[in-house]
Amino acid sequence: MKKLLLVGIPVLTVLIMFGVACHFVCNTDTATRWYVQVDNARVQPPGEDSDEYEYSLDAYDENGNRHDVKFKTTRELRNDAYLELKTMPFRGVISWAEVQPDEMPEPARKALAA
Repeated sequence: MKKLLLVGIPVLTVLIMFGVACHFVCNTDTATRWYVQVDNARVQPPGEDSDEYEYSLDAYDENGNRHDVKFKTTRELRNDAYLELKTMPFRGVISWAEVQPDEMPEPARKALAA
């Protein structure tokens, strides 16, 4: 019985930790949404050690609060396009999609227009 506890508890602990980690990585329902307007004057082109463009833009949430956001893409994005970025803690930007201004929350749209 003691052997079962000595082996079973650590194995169970590892399985629970693995499950929590998988949930954190796979579950994107809690992603925070930020809205940006692409400015290709603020992009770092690919360097010798990378084939990705790195954007550093001002982002706004649904309440119009500002945040600096950095993300990488494999291609240069359309200048002046509006994007919705989904971000997660520790992971950063997990996805982006082009949106029309009328698809953004009004406070974010107003902040980007200013």
